[in-house]
Amino acid sequence: MTYRLAIGFVAFMLVVLIVADCGSDKAGLGDFCEKDSDCSSGLVCEEGVCIKTSSNVCDPPCGENEVCHNGTCVVQGDPEDKDGDGHQIPPDGNDCDDFNANVFPGAVEYCDAIDNNCDGNTDENCPACPAGTAQDCGTDVGECTVGVQSCTDGLWEACSGISPVPELCDGKDNDCDGMTDETCPCTDGEQLTCGLNQGTCVEGTQTCESGAWTGCHGGQLPQQETCDNQDNDCDGTIDDGFNLAFPCQGEGECGAGIVECAAEFNTRCDSMPGGSNDQSSVEICDLKDNDCDELTDEGLEGDQAPNECTIAEDVGALPDDGSSQIISGNLWPPGDEDWYKVLATDDVLEDLEDNCDRFNFKIRFLENPGGNMLIDVYAESCSDPTDLCTDDTEYDHAYNGQFENEPLVGQCPCSADSLENQTICSSEPKTFYFRVHGPSGQDATCENYQISISNGVE
Repeated sequence: MTYRLAIGFVAFMLVVLIVADCGSDKAGLGDFCEKDSDCSSGLVCEEGVCIKTSSNVCDPPCGENEVCHNGTCVVQGDPEDKDGDGHQIPPDGNDCDDFNANVFPGAVEYCDAIDNNCDGNTDENCPACPAGTAQDCGTDVGECTVGVQSCTDGLWEACSGISPVPELCDGKDNDCDGMTDETCPCTDGEQLTCGLNQGTCVEGTQTCESGAWTGCHGGQLPQQETCDNQDNDCDGTIDDGFNLAFPCQGEGECGAGIVECAAEFNTRCDSMPGGSNDQSSVEICDLKDNDCDELTDEGLEGDQAPNECTIAEDVGALPDDGSSQIISGNLWPPGDEDWYKVLATDDVLEDLEDNCDRFNFKIRFLENPGGNMLIDVYAESCSDPTDLCTDDTEYDHAYNGQFENEPLVGQCPCSADSLENQTICSSEPKTFYFRVHGPSGQDATCENYQISISNGVE
C-alpha cells in the first residue's frame, strides 16, 4: 500500500513538473522577484514584487528627443522639427524657436514682443504702443494659459502666460495645438477628442491608425491669427497682435486716427486712404501731401521739358510765313525750369516772289500765372549766343530793313540785286533756345503757362 502511494506521488510530481515546463519562467504581476528580468514583459521588479511600469518613468532615462511611454523611450515627432511648422532647426534649417509653430522664417510679424519671422528683430514696423497700456497675450488652448503684456517705452514686454512646450505623452495638449499626444504611440482603434469649440475652432476626432494618431478629422484646429474680426488662433482674443484700436497718426494731410484691419496680415490708420475715416484727397498744387502717400504734389508737373539748355526740348521748325505754335507747361515742383529749342526758317525764294523778307521771330506769354514767370532767349548757342535776352516776358528778332513803314521789321522791299531803297533778299535762319523760369518757394505755382512762338510779318 505504501509502495503504491509512493509511486503515485512520484508520477503526480512528474506531471506537475512537465506541466510547469510548458509555461513561462517569468514572474507575473504581484509575484516575487529579485530583479526586473525576473518579471514578465511590461513589468518591473520593485521591492521584491513584479508591478506595472509607470507611464512616465524609464530606466535608463530617455534622451533629449524622446519621451517615456509605458516604460519605453519613444522618439517624439520629428527631432529636427518638434513644433511641426515645416522648418527645421540648424544646421539643416533656420527655425529660431522650434517649440512654437507660429515662429519660423517668413512668418507674420505680430506686435507681441516675439521675433516671429526669425529675422533678428522684434516687432519691426509695429507702431509704438501707448505707455502704460496692457494687452492679453498667449493662448488658453491645451496646457497653455493666457497672460498679459505691458507697454514700456513704446514696446511690448514678454507675455506672462504659459507658453507651448513639446508634447509629453501624458494625456495633455502640451504644445497647445488642439491635439493631445499626437506624436506619441497609441493602440489601433483608439479615439480622442481634438480641438475646441472656441473662436473659429471646432472639435473633431483623432484616431489611432498603425500605432500613430491621425490628424484632427471633422474639426477645425487653431490657425494663424489674421486681421478679420475673428479669433483664428482660438486663444479667446480676436485679432490679437495687431494693436487694433490704438491711436495712430496718418501720413501727410491724413490726421490722427486709430489702428484698424486693412488686409489679412496688414493694418492701417483709419484716417489713411481706404480707411473707415479716410481723410485723404486728390493731390493739388499746395506743397502738401494731400493723398497721404508720403509724396508732395507728385504727378502735377504739366510737361517733360528738360531743365538744361543743351538738352532743350526741340519743338521743330517755324517758317517765316506767319506760322505760330503754342507751348504749354508749368514750373513744378518749385525750382523747376523749362528749356525749348526752335529753328526759325527764312525762305528766300518766297521772299523774292513778293520782294519782301518777312522773317520776324517772336515769343509772347498768353498765360502767365501770377505774372511772375520770365523767359531767357539764347540765339544760336547756349554758351556763346549771338543774341541774348534775359528775365523778360516777350522777345522779338527781325532783320530791320523796311523802308516804307514803321516800325522797322522784316526786310521789305528786297530784291535779288542791290537796288535803290531796297535790301538784298537773303536767307538767314536762326536757332533759338529759350528758358521759362519763375519764382520758387511759397510763390511757386503749378498752374500752366501758355507761350506763343511765331515767325513772319503779316
